[in-house]
Amino acid sequence: MELACHRRPQGPRIGRMDVLTTERLRLVRWREEFRADVARLTSDPRVYRTLGLGTRWTPEYVDERHRAYLEHWRSHGFGWRGVLAADGEEFLGIAALNYAGTRVPGVEGSAFEVGWWLDPRYQGRGIATEAARATRDDAFGRLGAPRLAARVRIGNDASARVATRLGMRLHGEAVAARGEAVKVFTLDRRAWPGPGRATA
Repeated sequence: MELACHRRPQGPRIGRMDVLTTERLRLVRWREEFRADVARLTSDPRVYRTLGLGTRWTPEYVDERHRAYLEHWRSHGFGWRGVLAADGEEFLGIAALNYAGTRVPGVEGSAFEVGWWLDPRYQGRGIATEAARATRDDAFGRLGAPRLAARVRIGNDASARVATRLGMRLHGEAVAARGEAVKVFTLDRRAWPGPGRATA
């Protein structure tokens, strides 16, 4: 699952929250040192095959995305986060949130886009769901998002299950900006079950 970064719609500036916490995790504001973690993950076929066009990221593209993640935080007060264990600094993965803009087919620009990736060593433990749920709650709670959207590469069944656990429903299938076939999941604010809560 790969997210672009977009300018926010006009409106009041949002207060920043650098760290989100859950029972097992800390989701921290994007840091300079996370560039190496992105490079490592996007050179692993178990990860990059689930992202965008399903190809390995070049060093130049890693640098471009990393700079965009830092700038999104400076401009908007939220964005991509490193997922760390609650009791340490080990990098487990990524939880992402940004303005959807026009990059999510069939979804209006006022929506927020949510995404997640994990180091393969930590998959299958519910960590992606826990991190994504905290990101969802930050979007609807602190940030006042009207709607959330997620693009999931077709065939990435694990991420589709996470989206469903967040309460998201399949909006449809589409071809994203870089030509990849994706499923688009959405959740409206009025259907949000509340902070920390799962859905059926």
